[in-house]
Amino acid sequence: MTRRILLLRHAMPDASPNSYPDAWPLSDDGAAAASQLCGRLPANGVLASSPELKARQTLEHATGRHADVVVDSRFAEVRRPDEPFDVGFRDRRFAWIVGQPHPIHELWETPEAAASRFQAGIDAIDGESVVVASHGMVLTAWLIAIDVVRPGIEAGRFWSTLSLPDLVEVPVP
Repeated sequence: MTRRILLLRHAMPDASPNSYPDAWPLSDDGAAAASQLCGRLPANGVLASSPELKARQTLEHATGRHADVVVDSRFAEVRRPDEPFDVGFRDRRFAWIVGQPHPIHELWETPEAAASRFQAGIDAIDGESVVVASHGMVLTAWLIAIDVVRPGIEAGRFWSTLSLPDLVEVPVP
């Protein structure tokens, strides 16, 4: 049996500094973009999602399926306590991806821990075809860990070019 793993990065949320990112719903444009993925995802695959609302909604819009989504916290974004919602957030995240230390990263989950957590979630799913709705940083950390994306600047380029939403098929030996 050849396993097929598709990673679905969430669509554009309706971001608000007044609520936590895990509660952000999709924006109208994000929901429309996720809906355009219908037909590109396997009809009978196992669907798994981060518990964050934007990831679950992306998967639901992209597949038209709601009831049979496995919600697993191991697919949540990198844990970043008290990250400021300001103009510097992309730079801090890029630095984390490429391995350039920043003082705030001391409070963040390490790339290795994030990738290990994500791998444990993948390992817990039985199925020939799996779709995981998740987030750009944790997806990139996992792809580095399984040698699909090279660390450093290549990982930064990969993460920087991910769309909202985006679909990445993982080569499985």
